[in-house]
Amino acid sequence: MSRAYRISVKESQTQRIRGSDQIKTQLELLEILPPEATAEILRNVLAERGFRAAEDGTMIRQAAGIRVIVDPCDGSVTVTSEREEAITIESRQQATLFDDVGPSEETVREQLRQRLHQELQQKSAIELQRLQTEATERLEAALDELQPELARIVNQVTREALKQKAAQLGTIKELTEDPETGNLTIKLDV
Repeated sequence: MSRAYRISVKESQTQRIRGSDQIKTQLELLEILPPEATAEILRNVLAERGFRAAEDGTMIRQAAGIRVIVDPCDGSVTVTSEREEAITIESRQQATLFDDVGPSEETVREQLRQRLHQELQQKSAIELQRLQTEATERLEAALDELQPELARIVNQVTREALKQKAAQLGTIKELTEDPETGNLTIKLDV
């Protein structure tokens, strides 16, 4: 007479997973002044808008998992979204054995562990994909807010560069700026 018994294997994993996405773009800065002068103006404008200088010369602003890096020397902009969290995933596998027929208990346990690890990997991959999707969605939302700001930064840098160039060409007699339209009028004596 054979006896049936059940083997149950359970495992849980806690791990940190990270999803990220990034995009690179370029500021369209006009060549009004030498590149070094334009870069200095851009640094100042970015500092006014909450960017801080990094050791490599770039300007960085980070908030709520979104990092914006601007290289004042070449006008490149990199926007990165990162999401990280600790997850705990569990899985359980069961099998029924007969003590006189079939594979040994150790063989069945090993098979259960292998299936268990595959299931844990699949669950981990699903969680990673979820986090990746969240990072991408946050990046898209951040870009919607950032694009108008980048346009204002380019306009502000261009206005300041034009003022400096005009001062180099002669004496500025009159300078008027319309903040609503962005129009800049410079009259000078050469």
